[in-house]
Amino acid sequence: MPGLESVISLLRQFFPPDLSLSYIRAESVPLFETLEIAAGAMFLALIIGLLFSLIIGARLPGSRALYALLTTFRSIPDLTLAILCVVMVGLGPAAGILALALFYSAAIGKIFADLFSSADPGPIEALRATGATRSMIAFYGLLPLRLKDLLTYGGYEFESAVRASVIVGAVGAGGIGTELVGSLNMTDYHRATTLIIMLVALVASVDQFVWYVRKHPRLLLVVAAFGAAAAWHHWPHLIVVSHALETFGTMVPPQLPAEALHQVPALIGETLLIAGGGTFMAMICALPLGVAAARNVSPAFISFPVRRALEALRAVPEVVWGLVLVGIAGLGPRVGILALGLHGAGALGKLYAESLENVASEPVIAMASTGGSTLSIAGFAVLPLAFAPMTVHTLFRFEWNMRVATIVGMIGAGGIGEALFNAQQLFFYRQMMAYVLITWGMIMMTDAVNVRLRKHWRVSEDL
Repeated sequence: MPGLESVISLLRQFFPPDLSLSYIRAESVPLFETLEIAAGAMFLALIIGLLFSLIIGARLPGSRALYALLTTFRSIPDLTLAILCVVMVGLGPAAGILALALFYSAAIGKIFADLFSSADPGPIEALRATGATRSMIAFYGLLPLRLKDLLTYGGYEFESAVRASVIVGAVGAGGIGTELVGSLNMTDYHRATTLIIMLVALVASVDQFVWYVRKHPRLLLVVAAFGAAAAWHHWPHLIVVSHALETFGTMVPPQLPAEALHQVPALIGETLLIAGGGTFMAMICALPLGVAAARNVSPAFISFPVRRALEALRAVPEVVWGLVLVGIAGLGPRVGILALGLHGAGALGKLYAESLENVASEPVIAMASTGGSTLSIAGFAVLPLAFAPMTVHTLFRFEWNMRVATIVGMIGAGGIGEALFNAQQLFFYRQMMAYVLITWGMIMMTDAVNVRLRKHWRVSEDL
């Protein structure tokens, strides 16, 4: 670890940023392109993901197989999906929209299904007792019960798609991500800082707009119209099927040489360390920050600046946090834990705060009428009522970090991610596919453990 002088010297390379009007105007083009990529991808992903989650939540035929498929597909890193999409449709926003739409369809479908599964069973059983079909239960029971949480998580995923543009931009999928990664690679840190500030401002604007959407759901029509227009504008005009099939053919059968195979247990251990350490750090930081950011718990002079701080933390993607911190923490799992922890604190802090804001008001009012203090109301009324979605968000964050741990490997954080990225860069596609399958297995195991934890929690709650 370097000393304080080295840290200060490193930070000086990033400041001051160029915030002149002419410079910002010049950088606004890739910024708007990023917004188009995110909106177009989320328009497609929300339609597909919501449909899938309702099928799973209503337990329609094939729901178990569909849930397993979503879990399987979501384990593929979006960086890998972006590379495959660039192979299919070429460089530019079309590849970014396609890659993010594929990934977030699976991610949204799974988390929405988990939210439906954790819904209060009382109204569902009452609706079922009336003879309602499974489809009716989905649309008239599950959807209204979890509408606020769906809006919360949908808004968060839209922010995530904005940040994910940095990842897909690293392989030429367009947007501010391409510019930011290029600036960092060229050590143009002043420009990188300017782009990061613009990205923070964009995420803050998206967060504020999502808050308005939650209060006025009709605004979803505006989002849907913009997303549909962006998807149509950037829809790929050329798909090189023959070249894509030829490239995909070089990925099978997956295989690892003997030396790489012997290193797999250590790589898995490093990946678990990065994901687990980053999630624990994020959870510990996010709980007090989430309470402070909740508008129904904290006064405005506290919640407003805390929300801005959370926006700044999560606006910077994990891989960019890693690139910034690598000069301080060095290479290895430590930089990965810090990167996932800082970004995750901003993400979980927002989700915790909005879960607290989404609780039913009647029990809170009832406790307030007894003369309870603000602290006791928050601790004994608001927090218990928000425990279910907060638990889902935390467990999902660990699953998310298992996948993201493979992405921070591209900056030297170690684990399966570093091996996968090196295989991609060297065009060792069979090795790359083997590491993708190992990642898939780890995600599947994590998801199985999370399902058991959720079932155990539901039993404890019923007692």
